Amino acid sequence: MSENLLICIGDGDNIGDVIDFYLLSENLAEASKFSFKVKAAIEKIAEFAQNEMNASLVYVAGDDICFTVQANLNILSNLVCYSNFFLKTTGKTMSFGVGQTSVEAVVSLRKAKVSGKGRVINFRGGDN
Repeated sequence: MSENLLICIGDGDNIGDVIDFYLLSENLAEASKFSFKVKAAIEKIAEFAQNEMNASLVYVAGDDICFTVQANLNILSNLVCYSNFFLKTTGKTMSFGVGQTSVEAVVSLRKAKVSGKGRVINFRGGDN
C-alpha cells in the first residue's frame, strides 16, 4: 500500500448482540427495524467519507466499512463525527481503526474495541 494513503476500517459495536437479542425474543420486526437503521447509517457514512474526504471505498457490508484516504488529510475529526452519527442513528457506538497497511488498520480497530469501543485509534498516534 502506498505511504500516501491511510486505510480506515469502521465497525459497529455490539450490533450482532442486538440482533441476537431480538431474534431470541422472537421479535423479527425489531430485528428488521434495527438492521435497516444500521444499513442506512453505514451507507450514509460511506457517502460522507466520499464527499468530505474523497475516500475510495473498499467495502461497505453489514455494520462494517473500509475505505482509503490521502495520508496528508486530518481525518480524526471526520471519523469521530461518523462515529457520533452512527450512535445517533442506531443507538450503538462505532469504532474505527486507521493505519498505513490493512494489518495496522485491523490492529488499531481491535485496540479501539478492547479499549472501550466507540473510539478512533490511529496506529501511528493521534487517537481520540
